[in-house]
Amino acid sequence: MADFVQGWAFTALWLVVITIVFVAALIHLRGELGWVHTLTDHLGWELVAGDADAAPASRPAGGLDAHAVRDDVHAVLESSDPWFQQKQVRSWLMRAHRLEPALAFWVDLLRQLGLLGTVVGLGMSLAVSAGDVGALLGPLGLAVWTTVAGLGLSVVLSSAFAMKLTAWVDACEKNVEAW
Repeated sequence: MADFVQGWAFTALWLVVITIVFVAALIHLRGELGWVHTLTDHLGWELVAGDADAAPASRPAGGLDAHAVRDDVHAVLESSDPWFQQKQVRSWLMRAHRLEPALAFWVDLLRQLGLLGTVVGLGMSLAVSAGDVGALLGPLGLAVWTTVAGLGLSVVLSSAFAMKLTAWVDACEKNVEAW
């Protein structure tokens, strides 16, 4: 076990964990951004067309998210209950507004995992006996590479989604208000 922890295998495991968190963040943010994109486009088509079914041939087909959004919009339009309408529209806005904090959470989590790897690596390097300089490579490698991976992947995630999220959330809010 000491060879695993003091060697490069622990570093590799730590990097795999950071990469899994990055992939989970990509999947989550891409899915939520896709939903906001679909809602924004659907409401935009309805604003331009004047009603939900005026221009079905020119509207993109979409997938399951588009059908779910369409069904939600039709439920709001057909409902005579103002509380249901207000609750549904508010839930759309709340879901859209949760995107930016979600991005901040994932970016911060990646940075913290990198920092935790750094602290663990430095702590493990302090436990190495004074005469064995070669044994410092594993713990210091853990410290360096987890920092690089955590910071690097957080920058990639932030640069991939930061402005897209802001723009689509604003567009969604404007379309909901205009609708």
